Amino acid sequence: MDRIDLPATRRTVVKAALGSTFAVALGADGAARAAASTSRAFPHGEYRIVQTNLRATDVAQDPVRIARDVRDFGATTLLSSVGGIVAFYPTKLPLQYRNPAMKGDFTGRMVDAAHKLGLGFIGRFDLSKALRPVFDVHPDWFMRNRDGSPREYAGTYQACPNGGWAQDYGLRILEEGLRRYPLDGVFFNMVGYTRTDYANVDHGICICQNCQAAFRQMYGLDLPKTDGPTDPNWQPYTQFQSRTLGDLAKRTIGLVRKARPDAALMDFFAGDVARGEVQRRVDSPAPEWPFAMGEQVRWATAAWPTRPFSATSAAQIDYPWREASESTARHMLRFAQALGTGGKLDLYLIGTLADQEDRSWLQPISELFRWHATNEAAYAGLRPSARVGLYSAAYAFTGGAIQLLDARRGAYHLLVDARRPFSNVDASQVMAKGISALDGFDVIIMADVQRLSDEEARALDAFVERGGLLIATGKTGAKDGKGKPRSLQALASSPVEAFLDDREGRGWSLDARDAPLKMEGGRIPVDGPYHATRVRLVARDLVPFAPDHPFGPPELAYPQPGTVPRKDPGVLAMTFGKGTVVHIPWQPDALYQRDGLDVHRFLFDALIERFAPPAPVRLTGTGAVEVTLQRQLETGATMIHVINYAGQRDSSYVTPPELHGLRLGIRAESIGQAVALRSGQKLEPGPQKDGYVWFDLPPIGYFEAIRVTPSA
Repeated sequence: MDRIDLPATRRTVVKAALGSTFAVALGADGAARAAASTSRAFPHGEYRIVQTNLRATDVAQDPVRIARDVRDFGATTLLSSVGGIVAFYPTKLPLQYRNPAMKGDFTGRMVDAAHKLGLGFIGRFDLSKALRPVFDVHPDWFMRNRDGSPREYAGTYQACPNGGWAQDYGLRILEEGLRRYPLDGVFFNMVGYTRTDYANVDHGICICQNCQAAFRQMYGLDLPKTDGPTDPNWQPYTQFQSRTLGDLAKRTIGLVRKARPDAALMDFFAGDVARGEVQRRVDSPAPEWPFAMGEQVRWATAAWPTRPFSATSAAQIDYPWREASESTARHMLRFAQALGTGGKLDLYLIGTLADQEDRSWLQPISELFRWHATNEAAYAGLRPSARVGLYSAAYAFTGGAIQLLDARRGAYHLLVDARRPFSNVDASQVMAKGISALDGFDVIIMADVQRLSDEEARALDAFVERGGLLIATGKTGAKDGKGKPRSLQALASSPVEAFLDDREGRGWSLDARDAPLKMEGGRIPVDGPYHATRVRLVARDLVPFAPDHPFGPPELAYPQPGTVPRKDPGVLAMTFGKGTVVHIPWQPDALYQRDGLDVHRFLFDALIERFAPPAPVRLTGTGAVEVTLQRQLETGATMIHVINYAGQRDSSYVTPPELHGLRLGIRAESIGQAVALRSGQKLEPGPQKDGYVWFDLPPIGYFEAIRVTPSA
């Protein structure tokens, strides 16, 4: 699977087969359980995917052995190559490259082997590119860089969404494969407006004749001369991208439904089952973002609440090193986040399980897959049930994409470190459903969400009015849904009536000592942009500024005689109906992402403690952990994951040391039973205190999953 861009040389040696290896690891009973867990077709119930991205030379391997290894690994579903760039079956389409190493019908044998072993089979089609012979016949089907050169990489040519390969021939390839084989699902690298290649070189937008003509016909404009929102034609161009890809997606979905109506369509944005990918990119700024899997699962499950979702964990570290393996610990961290936030287990590798050169990570991941198979019933039908929501804007550009990313990721990071279970709140769901999209939340955090539609603002105002807490930072609500500055703030519930000028807050700080908040620390540093505001008359400043003073040399680092604190508010609050809105006109979330200072996290913690109902769960004890919360609607059971980050060191994640002495408090009058599923230990409740039932947790390795059932 290739990277999804969001607003997204192979060896021929076949190693010894894995079947006997996993049979030994499983034991006879374990192998029987793994086989039994795969006795229904994808995507019913809980599923676990292994994707074998086959190389052309892999057709020399035995399809039965490939499928058996996937089953014994603990998966329920095999996702493997069918056609597109290379056909793994005897295609009759002259412009689809037929695998020259193939003898007979490799795909047919693979599908048959998977089904006989009880596996679901998802066919992978890569329709995003084609080889040189196709380009020579139809150069007009493919993307052009800004200098007019074709968008080519390693002998493959990137299909333009408006060209004949995407609009016609690729769909013919897809239809041929769908009609030929009884696929349980279909997954494809869909054509898109891809700007970067495998080497991560940005080639800009496509300027081919098809794009020029289609954009001019749709909007009467020329293509943007520069890439980015500063070009006056950029906004209509992004709309053009969405409209053309949406039209192509509708045609593709219609084709799948007609050709193979019983097959599940797997795609990130559309289909029956959603799927993404998590892979490190070595050219990204260090340190690596450690929450990539949880972030993606939270985002997708909030955007499409009824669709199953998995983000596949890539076994490779990056595209240039297809055979350099990701570490066991990194996979385990990703999978712990996936299970804790509502995702499925999904592994992606180049080649097959049998020919992985580094085999050290295979058995631990297989053991996790098989553990999940044993505990499927506990995971079936889980839904996020956190009371804190992190708002996800529906817009790519909100007045500084990098700044927005820092603010949102800072809010994400501090909620993890605060051990507060949280879910995403998707703006498109709010626009479509109104206040009902906010049901179940006590707190909404909006990290510099500058663009806010009228529909969103009305729903958020109603959320506060009925008793919710909304915490906004930066210039949240300063622009309308199209990015146009508002004369008045979008939220009627906000203590900020309007935004005025921006100032640089270098060296400023707030004095929290006399604030009406229970928080640790005294001074709260302010840095970066401070957004001056016109404040509503009924608003109050919770945390005032300390007097400014020189910060160098140290001998003069104190307030000069007669210096008074600035009158600008530090943390504004206002009651609206039964609820409260807090607006922080700077970005403590972005500063937490940059600096990791406790005091910025303490501020959010204190605000939630002051204005929101008690948290449903609490965790005490020492250690870097994340706490997530899900509920099983059918049984009423609660699932609490405790994820261990003690192995995190900048971009490195190693096997974490076990964490001891953690205590879990659950806010409930009575509890039926609590079981730590990873350790298999039944937890005995301790005495109640402050409305919480407390449990001593067993030592936490990579993660623990605590299932709590209600009393009869």
